[in-house]
Amino acid sequence: MNTTTSNSRTARNARRPVLLAALATAALLSLTEASAQAQRGAATPLSPQAVFEQVSPSVWVLQATDAQGRVTATGSAVATGPGTAITSCGLLAKAAAVALRRENVSYGATLEFPDLPRGLCQLRVANLPASAMAVVPVRELAVGMALYTVGAPRGKELTLGLGMLGGVRRADDGTLQALQLAAAPEAGLEGAALFDAQGRLAGLLGARTLNGSPSNLAMPATWIAEVPARGRVALAGLPVQAPAGTAPAAAGTTGPAELRVLEYTLREDRTTRKVVYRLDESTPERRSFNNGGWIEKPDGEVISVSAPIAGEFDVVMPPGGWIRGDLADGSTWSTAYRVDRGGTSIKMDLRATVVERSTMTVAGRELKVVQVDYRGHTQRGAGATLNNAPSGVFRASAWWSPELARVVRFEARTQGGNGGNAFRVDETLELVDWR
Repeated sequence: MNTTTSNSRTARNARRPVLLAALATAALLSLTEASAQAQRGAATPLSPQAVFEQVSPSVWVLQATDAQGRVTATGSAVATGPGTAITSCGLLAKAAAVALRRENVSYGATLEFPDLPRGLCQLRVANLPASAMAVVPVRELAVGMALYTVGAPRGKELTLGLGMLGGVRRADDGTLQALQLAAAPEAGLEGAALFDAQGRLAGLLGARTLNGSPSNLAMPATWIAEVPARGRVALAGLPVQAPAGTAPAAAGTTGPAELRVLEYTLREDRTTRKVVYRLDESTPERRSFNNGGWIEKPDGEVISVSAPIAGEFDVVMPPGGWIRGDLADGSTWSTAYRVDRGGTSIKMDLRATVVERSTMTVAGRELKVVQVDYRGHTQRGAGATLNNAPSGVFRASAWWSPELARVVRFEARTQGGNGGNAFRVDETLELVDWR
């Protein structure tokens, strides 16, 4: 054998693994760089004009009308896939019919899945051509990022607005609550969409504030994927009269999300009168009845009562309402507070006890209720002072319906003082209808 040839072949074989490793490393580096370049390219911001051209085909003018064909609300809706769109539930509150329009094209829509606690409602829109919408992941929601608003102010043609994410609101457990904009949007943009600089959906504008001005809070787009599941739960408890063309729920079903009118009767001694609460404003955070006279959270917790109309039930209501979160059998709690109503000061010192769970027939329908009894004392006097004001024993019972998220019956009895300082209360408040 030729020794020189053999040595040369051996050297080449020894170098082969090194060369292969080098080639593999080079290929890997090339792929990594290509991937990085692709990612950088994907994250390249679009111009405002390019964003609008890309996303505007997915944004529609929404028009809601009542049974007589009168327009009750106008705003925007966003197509999220073939035959589906998402909008603000506030636009559907008084709707008998809903349509999505743009230029000379119009589609009829019906409510498919309501998520009223969050303020998002999914619409079913037959034959609506649309592809799935890309959504900004929660981890990429960064304070200071540019947000483009695309919507139809007051139901007119689509417009483009430029804003900024001012904050990301989270609950104590870290869950996402809302997107806070650096500035409130233009009026009339309820249901309009917020897009990032790549044309991905970041959120939707919700209802106005209770004083009618635009809110700087938006609903995160990541909630949209959860609407069907949450909506099915809500539909299981909708009342007979559902909005926006939804098929009626079975008789006897109820649901706090859709209670727009609550009718009670109040018996005071030997007289009876009607008490009505009408919903006038609804947001994901609160609901206002009777022009702000009663404001509550979606779970029924009372925020304020500035215009009491239901006797003791309204007048001496504890902070937060007659019911608290802990309703375990036998649980108790104490509350002491003071209220001032129409020149009368009232001091309450009460102890509450969860008595029992039962059923109650309300307006011909069986409801599960929890009874809470209040026992204690009350002191009442004219003016701001309660010095030497007459006092008396106070007794009350409240029957709470978890299905309706409110008190359906309330009884109050108290008596104290004498002569011109005497007071006496004997009242029963009962829910007789809701819709």
